[in-house]
Amino acid sequence: AQAQAVRALSRERGVIFTQDGHWRGSIRRAQALGLLGPDALLSHCIDLHEDEITLCATTETRIAHNPSAIASVLGRCPAIELIEAGVVVAIGSDATAPDRSGDMFRHMQQAMHYHRTHFRDPMILPPGKALEMVTIDAAKALGLDHVIGSLEPGKAADLILIDMQRPHLHPVNMEPFRVVYFANGNDVDTVVIGGKVLLSNGRPVHTDQSAVLADAQREAERMIDRTASQALLGLPEGFWGRARYPDPAL
Repeated sequence: AQAQAVRALSRERGVIFTQDGHWRGSIRRAQALGLLGPDALLSHCIDLHEDEITLCATTETRIAHNPSAIASVLGRCPAIELIEAGVVVAIGSDATAPDRSGDMFRHMQQAMHYHRTHFRDPMILPPGKALEMVTIDAAKALGLDHVIGSLEPGKAADLILIDMQRPHLHPVNMEPFRVVYFANGNDVDTVVIGGKVLLSNGRPVHTDQSAVLADAQREAERMIDRTASQALLGLPEGFWGRARYPDPAL
């Protein structure tokens, strides 16, 4: 009842309806509840059944694929099969904890290796498609492709400039390949949003980065103190010298 109420509100307000953690037949249940549609964005979507892929395609439901997330270790998002069925699939980060970052270059690279390993085929997920999955496909998934996602007349002037004068990006040949395969977030020199420069020479233009970092550190330490979590900051058993962490149940 709660999901249906939220879904009705999303349609009334004209905003994207999102749900996290789809797995184990949950897309079937979402369809039965009337939740799917082109304004629905479902996250993770691991171990889908064939009929669930078809449901996503026929309802034009969008998918947020998070290849670096723990969910993608526990199961596989059939992003390739979804794309080939006509589903819009965006690459996401699943936020920045506990073992991943907000660096979308990293997630593109992870996605390519993830699916190529599954199919044992290096021809799977060309880098150009991976780049589309964090730009125009991501914009489509959010229902914003008329505003962002590509550089076109009438769209927002949103762009980044990548500093290619880096050893790991040289020699500068076949630039689209090198950007997707080798670049990382630290290579972004300039960020322009709506025609306004927000990052220049790798530094925020309108924000005191040092002050923000100091504030974040201070608040993190206060949180640790409030929750008495200091003991959890040490290295866990099995961190060094073992192929896997010990089973806590043993």
